[in-house]
Order: sequence, then structure tokens, then C-alpha cells
Amino acid sequence: MLLSTAALADGEIDKAKALIKDGKCAEAVPELQKLSKSQFKKHAGAQASVMLAECYLREHKRDEALGLTSKFLEYHVSSEYRERMELAKAIVTLEQGGVYEGVEAMLRILAYSQNPAARTHTKEVLIKTLAADLLNADQLQNLLEKYPADKEVIGWMQLQIGRECQNAGRYRAARYWYKKVINGSNAESLTSTAQKGLDSMKDAGSGKPTLLVLAPLSGNFAVFGNAAVQGVFLAHEQSKLKDKVNIRFADTRADAATALMRTQQAISQDSVIAIVGPIMSAPAATVAAWLGSNFQNIPMLTPTATDDGIAKLGPNIFQVNITMDNLAQSIADFATKCLNIREFAILSPLGDYGASMSQSFTQAVDRRGGTIIAFRNYEEGRPDYKTEFDLLRDVRFKQLNRRRNIARGATDLDAISPKERRFYMQDSTFEIPGIFIPATNPGDAGLMVGQVAFNKISGIRLGTSGWYGREFLIQGKKLADSSFFSVPALDMNSEAESYKKFAQSFQEKWGEEPGEDKVSGLSYDAANIVFTAFGKNPNDLTGTINKTANFKGIYGDITFSRGVNTNSKIVTVRKGKFETMDGCKIPSLEAEKAAEEEEKKKAAK
Repeated sequence: MLLSTAALADGEIDKAKALIKDGKCAEAVPELQKLSKSQFKKHAGAQASVMLAECYLREHKRDEALGLTSKFLEYHVSSEYRERMELAKAIVTLEQGGVYEGVEAMLRILAYSQNPAARTHTKEVLIKTLAADLLNADQLQNLLEKYPADKEVIGWMQLQIGRECQNAGRYRAARYWYKKVINGSNAESLTSTAQKGLDSMKDAGSGKPTLLVLAPLSGNFAVFGNAAVQGVFLAHEQSKLKDKVNIRFADTRADAATALMRTQQAISQDSVIAIVGPIMSAPAATVAAWLGSNFQNIPMLTPTATDDGIAKLGPNIFQVNITMDNLAQSIADFATKCLNIREFAILSPLGDYGASMSQSFTQAVDRRGGTIIAFRNYEEGRPDYKTEFDLLRDVRFKQLNRRRNIARGATDLDAISPKERRFYMQDSTFEIPGIFIPATNPGDAGLMVGQVAFNKISGIRLGTSGWYGREFLIQGKKLADSSFFSVPALDMNSEAESYKKFAQSFQEKWGEEPGEDKVSGLSYDAANIVFTAFGKNPNDLTGTINKTANFKGIYGDITFSRGVNTNSKIVTVRKGKFETMDGCKIPSLEAEKAAEEEEKKKAAK
């Protein structure tokens, strides 16, 4: 009687099991390979594949094991052997240097598996891996938060975090984690080891001061977080404080709640003396609100957040980047003081940037005794804005008409003949002293400057940092001349010697140039501000930062006023070139005037 295919397969599997039990994996491999290939979709083939993967591991054939486990897990989604294959793949990952990924995979198995044998085997391998001390405290804590899978494993992870913190001189954090082990009803061996760790630090104090760095190290914004880490790490290395100040990096995931949780954890565990970050505005505002109310002795310097009001959340909160509010105030201040403008129209692009800039500009003008006489939104990128400018002209016409009627002593201040209205609206150029256009990019700013003239409106064109770029000169052409806009000083100093030195050091350290987004540079500056203050007065960093007039940054001076960096510049265009204003004077124009005066004096003699 002929045996069925299934029966034959079962017989071969039994033989392979016997060989493996006798330690003869190499002899079992050929038959298991045949079964795995021919019966892969079936139960016997799946069983053979698992045994084969485990034999590959014993024979140190990592590539073969990785290929087989990956294929199996992709196809056999609900197999009873899935945990064994995931464990096999995790072991391969560990052996190939992916310790974090391998441990994470084993924790995931413990989190979902209901198979007692699989859980036991996985836990054995996992504990051996943890005991080998291959992960740092931050990695272990991150994994602990994601996979609180097994009480004993949790105890081991907490113990290892305690050991890592103790080795790094973070004694306050070490005590915190050792106590977690002791209070967690763990095995006697774990609690005994944790108690020994506590006893060894009786006279150790709280450990080194810690600089906490909050940045997104995973997710969509990880590239910016990594840039921030690179900048801070370089500053720390150059500060000569490596033996005096620790750095702790915490992943915010660009999430406000996560950033706050990481901050609270760090402050409860470490001797945090200052915070660099978060780099995104929403997490920065959340952390600032909590820190400013509870720990005003700990300064927080957000390198890149530009939302208004973050620095107002506490005397210990500082914004290293220039805020949008500061840029709008700068140009409003210049227009009212230097240009003596009191009437303004705003043409604001739709979107958050335009809305924020327009609101800040309006408030600044109002505080300086000016008036916004007209406001219109527009959508950037369109070829024509006749509708928006017609509405602007209509508003201005009504204002000027009322003034004419007041001057004539008319009873009806809005009175005008249809003929006169038609004449003015069609042929007249209306003057609006100041026209503020917070365009988001230089190309659109240049186009809008041309649209102002084309639609028969005259006045001084005003803008902000979105105007600064060669495209503004190209698109605006001659009409770009004599316009004015505010720019962060840091946007204008990429050729400064201080920046060049930073860029060279960054290249030598990381093998790449610092990004144009300035995250690494601003984070470098933020860390250096902390280290400078620490060198002056380690017991009062907040007070020292507030009392310091200027900090030397790689993009120029950083000048804090109520926590906000106010170092912005007013730029104009003269003869097709950008020029930085010196107070209310254009340097080249003043030089020309001086030269003309000198020529007149010579001619008179």
C-alpha cells in the first residue's frame, strides 16, 4: 500500500527531529530544504521551514536564516509556528548587530504570544541579551514604554537602566530605577542586585548635571531631530565640559504630549540643569508652559520654534530663532519711525504665515500710532490679482473722497457723482503710504511688487523674511528698488567667519555639511549659550542668560529681550542689490551724499 504525500512528509520530519535532537543539524538540512521548498504552503512545509531556520542558526548560516524567516513571516501570517520564526529572525538580527531591533522583536513576541513554550524560549533569549549590557539607558527606556510585556523582563530592563545610569554618573536616575526594581515584586535575585546598586551609591550625591535635549528622533521629522542632536553634540564636545555635564537625548516624536512626558521623566530622574528643544513650536509651547510654571530655575532654549508667545510662558524660556512677531514688529517700527508712515494697507497671502504676520504687523502699527486703512487676502501663485487690487483701490477712493468732502465743507461726506467716480477709478493712481505684503517666498514677493504698480497704486512696499532671495530681484526688477523688509540676522551671515568655522568642524565630525534649514546651527548655538552660562554661574543659569546682553552665535549676535531673540535686520534694495539698513540710513546712499558734498566743496574752492 502506497503512503500519502502527507504521511511521507511526516516521516521525513520525524527523522529530521531525531537528527536535530542528536545534534546532527547538518545531516537534517538537505531533507528539510526539500520539504520546505516543495511543501512550503502546507503544514508539513511550514514545520520543515521552522526546523530548517533553526538549523541554519545552529550552523551560523545567518543569510539563509534571514531569507527563510522573512519569506515565511510574509506568507504564513497566522501560522502556529509564527512565534518561533519571529524569534529566529530576531536572533539573526541580534547576531548581525541589530541589538535594538532584535530586542524589540522579542518584546513584541511576548506582548502578543499565547504559546507558553514560545514565551519561555523567547524570554530566555531576551534576558540573556539584556544581561549582556548591549543597550544604553535611553534605548532600554524607550523599549520599556513601548512593550511592557512581562514582569520579569521589565525587572531586568529596569535593572539594566539603573546600571547604565550608575555607570554614566547619573546617580539620581540610577536610584530611581533600582527602586523601581525593588518595589516591583521581582525575583529575589533582581531585587538583591538592585539593592546592592543602591547601597554602592550612598555617598555618591545626585551625579553630574544633565543637559536634556528634546528632539524628534523617530517619525517624519527625525531628520530635523538628528540635525539638532548633531549640533548639540558638537557643542558639548568643544565645550570642554564633557566630564562636568552629561547630555540626555529624548525622542519627542514631534508630539506635544510625548515631549512633556519625556521632560517630566527626565526631571524626576536626572539633575537636569537646562533643556535644548523642543525644535517644533507645538511641543515647545507645551513644555514651556509646564516648565515655566514649575521649574523656573531650569532654562529651556528652543532653537527653531518661531510661534509667537512661547518665551512669554516663563522667565526661563528662550527662543533662539527669530519669531514671526518680531519680524513684523521690526518692519512696522522702521516704517513708522524712519519712513514716517502712518497709513498702511495689508495684502496678505492665505495661510498660517500670512495670517500670523498680518496680525502681528497690525498690532505693532496700532501701538505705534498708525492705522491699517485696508486689508485684503490673496492666493499666492496666481498670474493676476486685479480683483484684489480693485477692492483695495475702491477702499482708498472712498477714504480720499471723504477727505475732499470734509475739505469742501460738504454735508454728505460720501457724496460723489458717478462720472467723477468712474474717472478716478479708471485713470487715477492711488497713493497708499505703506503697503505691507508678507509673501512667503521671494518669487511671489517680486511678482506682487510688480502687481502694485500695474494696478495703479503707489506707495512704499514693505515685507518680511519671505522676500529675501535672488528671485525677488529677478521678478521685481526695477520696481524692487526702494522696498524694505525685515530679515533675521541669522539669514544674512552664512558667509561669516564664525559660521565657516562651525561648518568646517561639523563636516569633520559628521562627514556632511550642516543643513540649510539651520537646525544644527541653531541647536549648536543654544547648547553653547547653556555652556557659557554654566561656566559663569552654574547655580543660576536662568538669571545668567537673562542678564547677558549678547551671545556670540555662528550666525551673529543673539540678543534676548524677554526671552526672544530680537536680532533682526531691515533690508532694502538699491540699484538691484540688497543693502542692510544702518538705523534709518542706507549706507551706500549716505556715502554718495558725502561724496557729492565733498565734490561741491572742491568745486567751490
